[in-house]
Formats: sequence, C-alpha cells, structure tokens
Amino acid sequence: MKAEKPYDVLLLGAGNIDIVVSGCNAIPDAGQEIRVPNISFHIGGGTALSGLGMAKLGMRPVITGIVGDDYCGRFIIDELNRNGVATDIAFSQKQSTGISVAFNPETDRSFVTYDGTVTEFTLNDVQEQLFTKVRHVHITGYNGRSNHEEYLSFVTKAKQSGLTVSMDVGWDETGEWYEGIFDIIPFVDVFFANELEAIHYSRQSDVQAALSVFAKHTPSAVIKLGEGGVIAERNGKMMHHPSFQVTVVDTTGAGDSFNAGYLYGYLKGDDLENCLLYGTACGSLSVTKRGGSAGSPDLAELTAFLSDHSPREAVTLLS
Repeated sequence: MKAEKPYDVLLLGAGNIDIVVSGCNAIPDAGQEIRVPNISFHIGGGTALSGLGMAKLGMRPVITGIVGDDYCGRFIIDELNRNGVATDIAFSQKQSTGISVAFNPETDRSFVTYDGTVTEFTLNDVQEQLFTKVRHVHITGYNGRSNHEEYLSFVTKAKQSGLTVSMDVGWDETGEWYEGIFDIIPFVDVFFANELEAIHYSRQSDVQAALSVFAKHTPSAVIKLGEGGVIAERNGKMMHHPSFQVTVVDTTGAGDSFNAGYLYGYLKGDDLENCLLYGTACGSLSVTKRGGSAGSPDLAELTAFLSDHSPREAVTLLS
C-alpha cells in the first residue's frame, strides 16, 4: 500500500496583490483628489485564489513561486499559510511583488498593473522533488509561443511522475491563440477555459462546437460561461450547469473559485455532474463578497448552500 502524499495539489506562481478601488468612475486629473466609498487590499492571481478556495474546502494545496522581498510578498505568504495553504515560495532579489489596482469593480473593471515577480517565475523553476509530494498539479499562465516549450516539458514530466494535471488556459494577450496548445492538452486531465478563450483556441463559432474540439484531446474539458453557467464534457458525456442566482458584489476570482470546487469533486472521484455542481456553487458564492477569495465557501458553507437549492434538476445532458 502506497503512503499517502502530504499534499493534494501543487499550484504554480505565488500571485500578486489586488488593490480594489470601489466607486471610482474616473481617474483624477493632475492635482485633483477623489474620495471613494472603499479601497480594499487582497491577494490576487489565479494560483493563489484557487489555492485558497481548495484549502477552504479541506484540500491540502501547496503553492510554489516567487514574491518580492517586501511587505506585499510577506503578506501573501502569511495569508496563504493562515488559511491552510502550504508554501514553497522564494523571495526575489530582482523585483518587487506584483500589484494590480482595479477601479470600479461594480461595473466593467479597469486596471493599472505592475507585473513584478508574477512574470519572473517560470515552470522551469519548479523543483521536481515536489512531484513526489502531491497527487495533482494545476497550471495557469500559458502564453502561447513565448512559453510553449516550457509548458510542454512540464506537463510531460508531471505525467511521467504519475500525476494528474489540470490547466486553466487563460487569455492570450498576443492575440495569436497559438495552435500548439493542442500538443499540450493531451497531457492534461482537466482542461479549463472561459467562453472567449475556448472559441479563439478552437477556431469555432459556438461553445458547444469548441467543447467538442477540446474533448477530442483530453478526458475532461470545461468551458466557463460566466452568468451562463458552465458546459463540460467527460468521456463522451456533455453537460450544461447554469449558474446559481445570487447577488453579485464582485466577480474577481469567480473562475478560480469554480476551479477549486470542480477539482474538489474531481480529486475525490466524483462524476461530472457533481464536479460541475461543486464548481458552479463555489463560483456563484465567490461573487457575493468583495475580493477574489472572501466569498469562496468552506465545506460547511458549500454544503449548506447546496441543501437550499435543487441543482440536479437544472443540469442539462447535451450528449
């Protein structure tokens, strides 16, 4: 009998700081001061937010990455540890911790961002000994040609080490939507994308056709539709789950909370319907509080929320 590994999931990249400015409808002119209802300070970045969501659900995530040797970097590590996320995070000697300032999250958000250590860390920096301590790895931050070989090498090594792999593809800022991603997807057990990402990468005009394209390359393909819920296919079964009706306060991190919920179900061996149920509930609850992780539920909150709804009646089997 194999010894249990100390961690469930390895996540890569330590994240950044989000400063959220509420009620700011215009940037002040030179010499002008604008007062706003609230400014809040949060951990940001998909890796950190998914890790926090997993820890709340009772999973054992570990994050490896780089932060600045500064207050923000130490804040990230302290908050992750305080919330049950193990860390293997180094301090950069080159750059300070990345910071993103988000204006007016109540409507269409706009950002001012300093990448800092976010772009300093690469998958080549991951110590392979970490593979022996986890059973699953979750990756984000794919940027097409610029880091394709790095990602292909990493997922190959992860699979050779006996790990399952999930990937949230993310937005391609180059606009190329590099088709080489289909060399990587066959090494991925759960592939996540949002609607626009899926349509761009698949070269299809609708999400169901896009999902079918991805499903030919990976056992589980998941496309997040925001308010429209989620569509997914696993082993030939295609399903749609609508989002839950909640009061939206801040949509930051909803997709990352969804990932945490879905992987919670996946790693305990649940079927596609339950994985979508957990993911959709976590994503929906996430938007009810300000900040990327504040609304992510713990297991008791998730259970209570689902007991008040009848989600299985809402699931549509598409194939």
